[in-house]
Amino acid sequence: MKRKVYTTTRERKADQIKGFWACPIVNVPLWLISQTMATAPLPWLVNGVVLALAFVFRPQFGVGYVAFIAIATAVVTVFGVVFVAACFVSLLSAAVIGNLAIALFAVLMLGGLYYLALFARSLFRAWQSSHENTSHEGGGNKN
Repeated sequence: MKRKVYTTTRERKADQIKGFWACPIVNVPLWLISQTMATAPLPWLVNGVVLALAFVFRPQFGVGYVAFIAIATAVVTVFGVVFVAACFVSLLSAAVIGNLAIALFAVLMLGGLYYLALFARSLFRAWQSSHENTSHEGGGNKN
């Protein structure tokens, strides 16, 4: 096998998307297998091999694969921060507003998730627009 040579940004983007979705497709069955059998190092080995082969033969696939891990980690961290903040505010206000603190918690969580979704949408659009065809790829002008 030879290393993939990308001629257009569309090819790069397609490989990044394939790598992004390959990560959960590979890791969910691996997690299920490791839960049923005592194979703790199996996910580490498989992911290491997949990443090594990806970066050798299809580097943008590897970028997408790693991007999924980074995005999943960031999303879980932000969810935790929003949850802790909502809990903190709700607990402090529970003495004053009583049972309405539960509703306040729900509103704070939904508001935090809404702003997280808006931020994620803007990041996705920025990533999408950074991969538009340029004049050297299509052989002509963008106009």
